[in-house]
Amino acid sequence: MNITFFNKRHLKLIKENRELRKKLNQYEQVYPPKECPICGYKGIDFQSYPNIIHKEVMCPACGSHERYRAIWLYLENNKELLENHKKVLHFAPEIHFKELFESKDVEYHGVDLNPERHPFVEEKVDIQDIPYNENYFDLIICSHVLEHVPDDIKALNELRRVLKPGGVALILVPMNGISYNLPYDESKTLEKEEYNTPELRDKYYGQFDHLRLYGTDFKERILESGFELLSEDFIKRLGMETIERYALIRDERIYECTK
Repeated sequence: MNITFFNKRHLKLIKENRELRKKLNQYEQVYPPKECPICGYKGIDFQSYPNIIHKEVMCPACGSHERYRAIWLYLENNKELLENHKKVLHFAPEIHFKELFESKDVEYHGVDLNPERHPFVEEKVDIQDIPYNENYFDLIICSHVLEHVPDDIKALNELRRVLKPGGVALILVPMNGISYNLPYDESKTLEKEEYNTPELRDKYYGQFDHLRLYGTDFKERILESGFELLSEDFIKRLGMETIERYALIRDERIYECTK
């Protein structure tokens, strides 16, 4: 009798499992699962982040943000940037890229002005005064750094100075209307000396340690520094299927610069 009971229970569980699988497949047809290209996570959704418009920011497995995933995909699509003894400068490096760069034949410099905040940073470097000769690096990654820098124009000039001719600098900044949704002209960078407290910076710039809120005129700052802008629409060119799959921000710009 016990055997009969357990056989019936087993068959019932198999049936329920099939029904659940069918419902999950139907759900995934309408709401495809999200994936992380960095760690391989696959699941229903990514986690939101305070103050950010985009609601699918953080991978629940590795903690990657949407911009990390976008840069990762860029590097996957441009593998030549990490070949043949290339020299790489990475400001405020995310730990997600550490193993990637260590596995490549590159001279990698993970740097930050406050290395105590990042245990995997090896060098203390002020982006406004980079201690390397001009034309030294083949690839520079500067993601969400310039909004923290007092003189971002000087920083851009320094990035261009140390980049080799024909090299690539990937520059990303948070922008109003894309990262934040604050009631100001999205085409103009907001930066006022009187907003010099953590409370006012949080109110007007979206974060207490930001020194300005960038608008789409950030492109003009790049060009004025002498960079040649190769592209800014890498994410859009991936297509909506890929953007949705990896929970990227469709309108976020990766400024791909050279000289």
